[in-house]
Amino acid sequence: MIRPILRVRLRLARLVAAPAFALLASGAPAEPALDFEMKRTDATIAAGPYAPDWTSLKRHTDPEWFRDAKLGIYTHWGPISLASRDGPESAQWYGRHMYVPGNASYLFHQRNFGDPSRVGYKDLIPRFTAERFDAEAWADLFACAGAKFAGPVAVHHDNFAMWDSKITRWNSVGMGPRRDIAGELAKAIRARGMKFIATFHHGYAWRYFEPAFAFDAADPQWADLYSEPHAPNAPPTKLFQDRWIAKVSEVLHRYEPDLIWFDFELDTVITPEYQRRMFALAYNWAEQHRPEFAVVHKHRSIHQHTGIIDFERGREDRLVPYPWLTDTTVGQWFHQEAARFKSPNELVDIFVDIVSKNGCMLLNVGPHADGSFPDQARRVLTALGDWIEVHGEAIFSTQPWQLFGEGPTRQVKGGGFSERADQGFQPGDVRFTTRGDALYAIGLEWPEGVTIAIRSLARPAGAIERVSLLGSSAPLPWQQTADALVVTLPAERPSELAFALKITGPSLKPAFAVRTETTIGIEPWDKAVVLRPANARLADSSLRVETKGGREVVTGWSDAPMPVAWGLHYREAGTHEVSVRIHALAGPVEFTVTFHKATLPGTAPQATGPSDFVTVELGRVAVPGGVPLELVLRPVSPANWRGVSLEAVFLNDVN
Repeated sequence: MIRPILRVRLRLARLVAAPAFALLASGAPAEPALDFEMKRTDATIAAGPYAPDWTSLKRHTDPEWFRDAKLGIYTHWGPISLASRDGPESAQWYGRHMYVPGNASYLFHQRNFGDPSRVGYKDLIPRFTAERFDAEAWADLFACAGAKFAGPVAVHHDNFAMWDSKITRWNSVGMGPRRDIAGELAKAIRARGMKFIATFHHGYAWRYFEPAFAFDAADPQWADLYSEPHAPNAPPTKLFQDRWIAKVSEVLHRYEPDLIWFDFELDTVITPEYQRRMFALAYNWAEQHRPEFAVVHKHRSIHQHTGIIDFERGREDRLVPYPWLTDTTVGQWFHQEAARFKSPNELVDIFVDIVSKNGCMLLNVGPHADGSFPDQARRVLTALGDWIEVHGEAIFSTQPWQLFGEGPTRQVKGGGFSERADQGFQPGDVRFTTRGDALYAIGLEWPEGVTIAIRSLARPAGAIERVSLLGSSAPLPWQQTADALVVTLPAERPSELAFALKITGPSLKPAFAVRTETTIGIEPWDKAVVLRPANARLADSSLRVETKGGREVVTGWSDAPMPVAWGLHYREAGTHEVSVRIHALAGPVEFTVTFHKATLPGTAPQATGPSDFVTVELGRVAVPGGVPLELVLRPVSPANWRGVSLEAVFLNDVN
C-alpha cells in the first residue's frame, strides 16, 4: 500500500513534471517483445554446444585477437551526464544518491532540477538529447588513440538502454537522443578496423534505485525502469532477471559485438542460474556469429570456470598465464569538470605494466552530456596515440617474457582498486614484452644519467646481438657485462614518456631474476616475496592448483606426506622471516618448511569456516646470494591434510 504522503508526492510529480515525461507514461513495455527474446534465448541455449553448467562452459577458449589487441576504449555516458559535469563526486551513483535526503547528490538535484518528489530520475531522460553526438568523430578519436577495440556502456545501473530496444521503452531511440547510439558506434568503430564491444551494468538496477521507492519508483508504472518495488537487499525476481538476460540477447543478435563485459553485479545480484544461462547464451550465439568472441567479468569465483577476468582500477601484481583486463578511466567515470585526469605519463606507465603481465587495458573516457569530448580528455588520448605510433611494436601482438620487469618500484597490492596504492614509477623501472625474435625492454622513466643498466639482461641471460631505441636513429652504444646490459641513451629523447629498447639475441632468458615454471629469481629490492601456487613444484599428480573463494591455492593432499616446493635464486644474501598462509578444514595440521640449512616446524589450527585462512609465523632463515635454493613445505601429520588449502609462503626481508 502506498502511504498517503507518497500519494501526494506522486500526484505532484504527475502535475508538475508532466511536460517532461508525458510521452513516457504509456504503461509497461509490450510483453510480446520480452516473450520473444526469452524464447530466442532458450532456443539459442538449447541449440548448444554449450550447456548452462560450469563444466560445459569451461570448454570455451578466449579469442587470440584479445591477447593481441591490448587497448580498448569505452564511454560512461547517458542521462547521468546531465548531473555529473558540475555535480558531486562518484557521479555513477547519482541516480541512487539523488533519492537519499541530505546526500550531496540529493541537494544538487534539488538546486538544479527540482525536489526528487517532483522530478525523479525518469524526468531527466528527456533532457538527455546528445545534440553533439557524432559516432564517426568518436571512432576517429578512439582509433587515433591506438585502440583496437571500443564501444559504449550499453546500459548502466540506471537501466537506460543506449540502443534501439524492443524490450524496454527506456532506450535512446524511443526517448532522449532519439538515436541508435550503439548501432551508429558499431558501424563507425568497425569501419576503422576495431573490434566492437558492449558493456552491461544493468544487473545492479535492482539495488541502484532502492532509495527511489520512497519517491516516484513506488508507482508500478515505472517498474520497467526502476525495477519492481522491493525491500532493500531482497533477491531479484524472475521478471527482473528475464529482462536482464533478454537485453543481453537483444544486443548480441542485433549488433553482434566481439566482446561483452559485465560489471560487479553479475555475481552480487544475478543468481548462478542466470549467470550460467547468460554464458551459454553468449557462447552458443557466438558459435554461429562470432567464433572469436569473449565475455569479461570481475569475479574470481566465475573465472575459475570461464570468461576473462577484469580488475576495476587495478591489475595483477605478477605475471600470470591467462589473459586479463584492467578497466580504468582517464578522469571520473562520468565526466566531471573538477576531476583529476591521469597524465599521459601515468597512463602510459600503467598500460605498459599491464601488458607486461599478460593483460589488456580498457580505458574509459566520459563525454559531456551533449556528446562532445572534454578538451583535457582529448589531449590525454592524443598523447597516448602519439606514443603508440612510435612504440606500438613493443605493445601490440606481443607476448610476456619469462619475467614481467625489474626496478625499484614494487606494486603494493594486486587486484581490483589496487591502482589507489600506486606509488609512481622511477628511473630503473623496466617492463618486458616479446614478439618474434625481439625482446622489448620498456623503461617507464628516463634515467637521470645517460645510461640505463638492465640487470636481467646481464651476460648469463645469453648473448645479445643488437640493441636499438624505438623512434631514434641515433647510434646506441651498449655493453653486456656480468652484472647488466648497459645502454648509453642519446641526448635527444624519442618521447617524453616511456621509451623502448629493441633487443635481439638467441634464446634470451632472465639472468638473475630467473622465472621459469618452478624457479623464482629475487633481486635486492624484493623485500617482501610471496611464493604462490602458480610457481610451485607439486610432488604428486594428485596435488593441483585450484581457485577457491577467489583464492588460488594448492590442494588435493591424501594421506601421504606430499611436499610442495619452490625454486629460488637470491641475487644477494639476506635474512628472511618465513610465514605460511593456510586453511585446514579437517583438523589441526603440522608441517615443516625447509629452506637452505634450516627446518622450521609449524602448526595450523582447524578452520572454523570455508574462508578461515590463517597466517602461521615460523621464524627467520639466513640465505646466501647467487646460488640456487629450494624451499620445501612438507606435511608432518598427513591424516588431516585432505582438507588443506595452501595459499602462499611469505619471505619478508628483516631489513
